[in-house]
Amino acid sequence: MVSAAWGQPAAPAARPVPVEAVFDGDTCRLAGGARVRLAGIDAPELAHDGQPAQYYAAESKNALSRLVAGAGVQFVGVGPGHDRFGRLLGDLLLPGGVSAAERLVAEGAAFCFWFDDIPPPMQARLLAAQQRAMAAGKGFWPRLLALPAPPDPYVGNVASWRFHAPGCPDAARIARRNRVLLPTLDEAFARGFAPARECTPWPTLR
Repeated sequence: MVSAAWGQPAAPAARPVPVEAVFDGDTCRLAGGARVRLAGIDAPELAHDGQPAQYYAAESKNALSRLVAGAGVQFVGVGPGHDRFGRLLGDLLLPGGVSAAERLVAEGAAFCFWFDDIPPPMQARLLAAQQRAMAAGKGFWPRLLALPAPPDPYVGNVASWRFHAPGCPDAARIARRNRVLLPTLDEAFARGFAPARECTPWPTLR
């Protein structure tokens, strides 16, 4: 089973359930009301709290909607069980046992988002899918990787695997032992760093 490939014990097959609503490129609600946050990935943010939508946010939501439309999915828990918003953390297995998270990354509709409780086999497969999508120019990657390089390198944190735009106050607080300089977005994403929520280089639709 895919859950075993993610480094977790294989559980008895659960009955597939429909997806009732898709909220964005990494969050949905299953029939019965359970809200699911796909673990190990992140997608561009839709407009909220007065902030404009990020580039490719609507397309990422549509990609998840397309994957889960018309067929039941099997939820596989990953990590601690729930996030700080109370959503179930895990993956959705599509018909044939295909990982929804991996498919979204492979299509360039989501990117790797490291946490220390994500099984290493899952992280490795997601990063490999991301590297292939970058090389093939899938989804959001052509525009994102064509953004002009900043005058100074991006600043990565190997403790969190997030990176910050140059000059970000949060970047200045990274301990020297955890700090790594990343000259380009290509290098940052290829190594598995994800943009920090603050001072992100991700373009908006404004």
